[in-house]
Amino acid sequence: MADVLHTNPSDWKYVSEGGATIVFSYAGPSHSIFDGTVLRLRKISAGLSRQQNHAQSESEFGDDERDDPTIEFQSKCIERLISPRYLPRLESVVLNRPWLEALVALYDFVRPVERKEKDAIDLERKRGVLATDLVGGNWLAVEIKVS
Repeated sequence: MADVLHTNPSDWKYVSEGGATIVFSYAGPSHSIFDGTVLRLRKISAGLSRQQNHAQSESEFGDDERDDPTIEFQSKCIERLISPRYLPRLESVVLNRPWLEALVALYDFVRPVERKEKDAIDLERKRGVLATDLVGGNWLAVEIKVS
């Protein structure tokens, strides 16, 4: 399992987010493990207390946090249909609260206000997902609003 804790949070740049995850692209010094990758982190609802979010996480993972469902789906289903050499890299990475807090301190101001009102990075997670950066790091985060 790759250890993202060996990188500096400032080596990652905010890309975008959806309802369940937030994505950062590796932009730090050349590194054989992290070059050409993105980091997907799970989020928690801002409307729930820490205890409610923790209880939800425990019911989802039990006492031991499992790999992200996308990793499990790729390894158990997709790899039976397509050779792994043709698939994007998806693997778990080790996380901890101080590293995640530093990442939030650096990039929370970039997040859309509407997203910050709804959710935040789950600081209690012990794992994230390292994936192939299929866009090549040339990210442009754009939010389009239609009136």
